[in-house]
Amino acid sequence: MKRQRLRPLFILSTVALALAVGACHQPDENTDGIKNADEALKKALAPREVELVTPEIRNEQPSVQLVGEIRASDIVLVSSEVGGKVDRVLVEVGDRVAKGAALIEVDRETFALYQAQAEANLKAAEANLSLASKDLERKKDLRSDETIPQASLDQAQAGFELATAEVAAAQASLGLANRNHERSVIRAPAAGAITERTVVAGQWAEVGAGLLELALGGNVKIAARVPESWVGRFAGLETFSFTVGNGSKTHTAKIYSLQPVVREASRSFEIVGTAPNDGTMRPGMFSNVTLTSPEATATLWLPASAVATSDLPQVLMVVDDEIVYRKVQIGRRDSGTIEIVSGLDTGEQVILDTSGLARGLPVTIIG
Repeated sequence: MKRQRLRPLFILSTVALALAVGACHQPDENTDGIKNADEALKKALAPREVELVTPEIRNEQPSVQLVGEIRASDIVLVSSEVGGKVDRVLVEVGDRVAKGAALIEVDRETFALYQAQAEANLKAAEANLSLASKDLERKKDLRSDETIPQASLDQAQAGFELATAEVAAAQASLGLANRNHERSVIRAPAAGAITERTVVAGQWAEVGAGLLELALGGNVKIAARVPESWVGRFAGLETFSFTVGNGSKTHTAKIYSLQPVVREASRSFEIVGTAPNDGTMRPGMFSNVTLTSPEATATLWLPASAVATSDLPQVLMVVDDEIVYRKVQIGRRDSGTIEIVSGLDTGEQVILDTSGLARGLPVTIIG
C-alpha cells in the first residue's frame, strides 16, 4: 500500500514540474512550450534503466575494528603509615620507580627526635638495671650473713625485676621509634609508574589516606567493547592486535578476560587483554584494537556505489519494477567495496549505482 501511494505522488510532482516548464515560455511560444512540457513529462515518467549486482562472496577471517583504552595492569594506592606534615614529594605523575624507591618524606625531623628520645630512655633504663643488679647482689651477700632482714632482699629483688622490665619497655619504644622514623619515608611497594598524585609538600598526611597511585609491573591492560555479533567468534582466539594513540606500531595483547554478559544499552561486552609496556603506553590513552576471528567465514561485499551511506546504510532493490529500500549493516571498506555485515542474503541482487534514485521510481533492468 505504501509503495502504491508513493508512485502517484511522484507522478503528480513530475506533472507539476513539466507544466511549470511550459509556463515559463512567452505567449507567442505556447505551442513549443506545451510540446516541451509534454516531452519532459514523458521523459520523467519513463522507467529509469538500472543495472543489478550480486554481492561478492569472500571466504576470509572476519575482523572488527574497535576503539580501546589503555589501563594499568594493577593499581596500588600508596598511603602513609605515620601521621605528620609532608616534607617532600620526590616523584611526579609518569615517573617510573623501582621497588623500594623513596616517594614521599613525612615529618622526618620530628620522628628523628622521637628516635633520639627513645635511645636516651633506653640508656637510662639500662643504667637503672645495672644499679639494681648490683644492689641485689649486695643484698644477697648481706642476707646470707643475716645482716639484713628478708624484706630488704625482697625489695632489692623487686627493684631488679622492675629495672629489667623498664629496659624491655625502653627497647620496645626504641624499636617503635626506629620503625616510625623508617616509615616517615614512604617507599614504592613494587616497581611501576606513578599514575596519580594527590599530595603536596606542607600537607598533613593522615595514616592510611591515599597520596599516590602506582601502576605496578611492566604490563598494561587493553580494554575494548565488542559488538554482540561477535559472541560466538572467540573459539581458539587467544590474542588480538592494537596500536596506541596515533602511532603506527602494532602490538599484540594476550586475551585476559571476556565480560560474561552483554550490556543492554550498547549491545556489547568488554574484552580485556594484557601486553608488555614498551614505555609508550600510559593508562588513559586510547588504542585502536583489531580482533580477527581464527575461523574463516563467508562475507558479502558490494561495490561502494551500490550502498547509500549518507544516512543509515541501505541498498536499493527492485520489486515489481519499482525501487525499494533495504537497511543493511556495513563493516569494512576495501578498494572501492564495502562489507555487508547483515541485512542482505547471498544471491540477492541490488542496484549497482544508487545516485539519483529514490524510493518508488519505476525502473527497467538492463544488463
